[in-house]
Amino acid sequence: MQNLKVGGLKQSLELCQFDLRGPDSSEKTVSKISKLLASQKSNIEFLTYNPNTNRYHQLTLCVSQDKFSSTSKILKKDASLPTGWQITWREHVGILTVFPHHSPIKILGVIMVSWGAQSIPIHGIATSLSAISFVTDYNSIDKAVEAIQHSLQLPENRAPLKPEIRYYQSDIVKGE
Repeated sequence: MQNLKVGGLKQSLELCQFDLRGPDSSEKTVSKISKLLASQKSNIEFLTYNPNTNRYHQLTLCVSQDKFSSTSKILKKDASLPTGWQITWREHVGILTVFPHHSPIKILGVIMVSWGAQSIPIHGIATSLSAISFVTDYNSIDKAVEAIQHSLQLPENRAPLKPEIRYYQSDIVKGE
């Protein structure tokens, strides 16, 4: 099989994942949670919304692993979520983002089959016009890259991008 061309691979730093599930639309919930997390200087690194899955709406978000405790406290507060919403979480996850080059469906299949053969879990998938992002266990990311590299053709002189720095929100407000 010919290797599939990709524009690159990008790995995240260590994150934690929160899945929120409830009976009603999450538009107000997303806005409220975003504001609460921003007030604690927590950046949302990954956010997906799946409407009306088995009569429930699901919202998945990932934040930095070092923000797990503060994010858990925010989400567990009685007033944070509407009645009927449930939270599950997973610590120590990472995201591998693939930038497909004209063959996103094939790449999606190759990755799922390769990872399945290696017992690499997939905790979430999100797609856009330019990227496919997979949430997996953080300690499995290097193994996940190895499992698919033989099937993908990266641009010349490009290795998977591994972040080395983390950005934080500043306390400084312009104009003060």
